[in-house]
Amino acid sequence: DHTETIKHLFLECPLAKLLWRSIHIAFNVHPPTSINTLFGTWLNGVDLHTAKHIRIVICALLWAIWNTRNDVIFNGTKFMKFLQVIYRATTWICMWSLLTHVDSRELLVTGCNRLEMVAWTIFSRFG
Repeated sequence: DHTETIKHLFLECPLAKLLWRSIHIAFNVHPPTSINTLFGTWLNGVDLHTAKHIRIVICALLWAIWNTRNDVIFNGTKFMKFLQVIYRATTWICMWSLLTHVDSRELLVTGCNRLEMVAWTIFSRFG
């Protein structure tokens, strides 16, 4: 029941906030404060190799949010719980990891497992 903006969809809606909280807990990375910092200076100070992998995770997460919203709005799909959105994102990350070097693939899959574990813990405690 809000006017949909990119900032609201990806950063401010309750689902997005919960997803960012999961990212924060799983990877000790604070959420971006704006769309500009998300695609700009947000990961300044993070090791370049690590930041590259975090960006892959974030792209998949944003894609999952976007597709979930479209499924609800345009396809009449029942609203998904945040855990389903996390699983949607981690599935894409695992598929995308097949296109990377083996060393990167292992890091991405490990990151997915960590993110899913954090999300599952949050879900089991708070529903």
